[in-house]
Amino acid sequence: MGITSLRVKNYIFVKDLEIEFHPGLNIITGETGAGKSLIIGSLNLALGERVDWSLLPEKKVEIVLTLKPPEESKKILEELGIETDEELIIRRVLEPAQKKSRSYINSVQVPAGFLKEFTSPLVELHGQHSHQILLDPRTHVDFLDDYGELMELREEVKEIFLKVKTLQEEFHALKKEADEVREKEEFLRYKLNELKKAELKKGEEQEIEERVRVLSNFEKLEASIKEVLDELYEGEETVYDKLSRSLHTLEEGEKIDPRLKAEREVIASLLTEIEELWRSLLEYKKGLYYDPVELETLRNRLTFLNQLKAKYRKTIEELVDEIDVIENTLNEIESFDERIEQKEKELKEAEKKLYEKASLLSEKRKKVKKSLENQITGELHTLGMEKARFEIIINKSEIDEKGMDDVEFY
Repeated sequence: MGITSLRVKNYIFVKDLEIEFHPGLNIITGETGAGKSLIIGSLNLALGERVDWSLLPEKKVEIVLTLKPPEESKKILEELGIETDEELIIRRVLEPAQKKSRSYINSVQVPAGFLKEFTSPLVELHGQHSHQILLDPRTHVDFLDDYGELMELREEVKEIFLKVKTLQEEFHALKKEADEVREKEEFLRYKLNELKKAELKKGEEQEIEERVRVLSNFEKLEASIKEVLDELYEGEETVYDKLSRSLHTLEEGEKIDPRLKAEREVIASLLTEIEELWRSLLEYKKGLYYDPVELETLRNRLTFLNQLKAKYRKTIEELVDEIDVIENTLNEIESFDERIEQKEKELKEAEKKLYEKASLLSEKRKKVKKSLENQITGELHTLGMEKARFEIIINKSEIDEKGMDDVEFY
């Protein structure tokens, strides 16, 4: 990316000026008052700087700046519907009489504020007393890479570096998680063994409570069933006997009046239901028994379940579900080593790739270094500074997103 040309019309003392810029270093020289600051001023205006109307004559000012934009800038413009190709044409039209300003990018009018924001990362101007950034060693690597057209390669280094950082964080987080889980492993295995040994079942607690209630009230239940059986079918004057007589009476009545058929059928149905009820209660009574050993065993089991619930502060149903959870956790613990090994492998591969890419960038910088040294030194000699020498020192450093080099200009 770089400025290729500047055209200025009617800017202060400049009537019509066109400058072409070439790749590499371009130096504008001249005596004091020759107009160097006007060129810088016009460049600033083209890049969206605020207009000082008091400096301008009445004539319309037009400044056209042509440059080669980076891919990121093209994408921004395409999203806004502004077509781009290999060149970007920025035009600023100023009308001092009306104090109106219009800005264009590739013939599409844009706000001056957007123009300034858009161009700020594209062009950096250094006028008198504004060159302090050149004295900051932290920026020297940026100048070298920009000159050598190494920014694309440096972006690749940055991308891999950030990936390495992410993998390092994931690797250490996985190891930390593994350590924390392993601290709980012994307790989890103990708990799993205890819960499996307990042979817990969902609904078991309710079943035991019901069975304990039956065994504890065996005599009362047995007496109640016997009383009902006697009243229904087995006593001297049972419900069944009374209904049987009623059925016989209605049968005789139905012979006289058929309208009694429905009532007779109801009683016949009741007799059938009483027989079924009697058989059912009889079976229930036969199944009733009292076993003090079973009662004691069930009470002990209930006590054990209550202790287990109190110990873990969970219901039996929750403890049954937890068996699967613990088993899954223990399986994960067993897989931690494999996962850590896989993550470490990914990290080492990324670190190797980062080192290779950073080494390639470093080698290219060393080649570009000589070219820039010679070009700037030559320009200094052209300016009459025959003994001046420009030198770039490159030292190895810890790899970061800009590579593995410390770069400093001398």
